[in-house]
Amino acid sequence: MIVRQGRQPGWWIPWTFVAGFLLVVAVNGVMIWFATTSWTGLVTDRAYERGLDYNRNLEAAAAMAALGWQAKLVAATRADGSREFTLEARDKEGAPLSGLVIEGKLERPLQQGADRELLFLPVGRGVYRAVLDGLPPGQWHAHLRLTRGEQRFVLSERLVLR
Repeated sequence: MIVRQGRQPGWWIPWTFVAGFLLVVAVNGVMIWFATTSWTGLVTDRAYERGLDYNRNLEAAAAMAALGWQAKLVAATRADGSREFTLEARDKEGAPLSGLVIEGKLERPLQQGADRELLFLPVGRGVYRAVLDGLPPGQWHAHLRLTRGEQRFVLSERLVLR
């Protein structure tokens, strides 16, 4: 008489280890796929050159702090939908700064190719204004360079346009 024996108790335990390793490999594979196919969210032109400018920027910041200039940038939406940027610049004593040459750029950190140049025109008594059409709402970074003779002041502000 042949006695047929069933499975031994605990026969499934080694298979749980195999299933666990297969699950880890599958999840890691999915995460690797997402990491290599997703967008980083960072858009910048000439990143290497911008990194090399770091020490020059530190020196410029020290010179700028010695000037004591103050600048305030305000963005508003006009009735026609265009965006108006108003810059008010003052010296160390609080007197309006006139005669400035202002170079400005708006960068959109999450959209490549959306950067726009800002052309500021003097309004009077240290106030300068720029108007742009077709700017979508959202987060923008304004980078402005104010120059008067050899004096230079840099302003960088994050703006949220609604």
